[in-house]
Amino acid sequence: MTGGGRTSAPATGHSVSAGDSVSFGTLQGLRVLIPRAAKRSTELVDLLLAAGATPVAIPLIAIEPPDDVWALDRALVELSKGTFDWVAFTSVSAVDAVLHRAAGVRLSPIVPVGTRVAAVGRPTAASLRRAGLPVDLVPSAGGSATALARIWPHPSGESGVLLPRSDIAAPTLPNALSALGYRVQPVVAYRTVVQPLPAELVTDLTAGSFDAVLFTSPSTVRATAGVAIAPDTVLCAIGASTAREAADIGRPVHVTADEPTASGLLRALGEHTPAAHRVASPHPPTSANPRHVEA
Repeated sequence: MTGGGRTSAPATGHSVSAGDSVSFGTLQGLRVLIPRAAKRSTELVDLLLAAGATPVAIPLIAIEPPDDVWALDRALVELSKGTFDWVAFTSVSAVDAVLHRAAGVRLSPIVPVGTRVAAVGRPTAASLRRAGLPVDLVPSAGGSATALARIWPHPSGESGVLLPRSDIAAPTLPNALSALGYRVQPVVAYRTVVQPLPAELVTDLTAGSFDAVLFTSPSTVRATAGVAIAPDTVLCAIGASTAREAADIGRPVHVTADEPTASGLLRALGEHTPAAHRVASPHPPTSANPRHVEA
């Protein structure tokens, strides 16, 4: 699906590949938990493998359709008709949910020529561009609702913004846009559902079988609430909101990425991890593997 003939803007920055792993330092031998589905962890998995680490991707959250799918349908119909001046995507999951639902109700174009598109960060922008949609506004750094709100232009006259998002999304962006004078319509595009942790994963976390855990969203932090994680395990957050969630549940992280990307997260891990950790892994393999089954 496309944005009604609009030309997609070129992606900013460069594509990170496994060859970039040299900048992460040597992570040889580290056993690293990625608490998300393998299909959403491909870049992290590839970069960790290239750096000599053993990634284990296990989904701790599931993405489900909204309870009120008709509300989403109505919002997407209005979007397609050009009712909104802007549509803003604050996650790759929101992009996926909108594309899936728009295809289901046969909407084309999803985004008409007169509607501008905002993305919270580079991964979300890349997902939109892969779908043939343009990206008119994206933070050059930061990758958060706060960073996006900071660069959002003031409206000229009455302007509407559609925000397709998670059922548990924070009100940061809608509040900021409303304060600027926009008419904001949030709509639940998907539900974020915490999954029960497998017993063997709880055992491994408690026993210190992972050298590091990479928290990729506040939801992944919440999924581990109440589980004891060995004190020697390095806890990394992909961004400030994820780090705040960890602090809120009493599990402060050791390091937060400077930019909310796979490469930024691994640079943070590489800079923080003591050299003593960078040895052949003493941890025995478990039933989880680097490309664990999807949720």
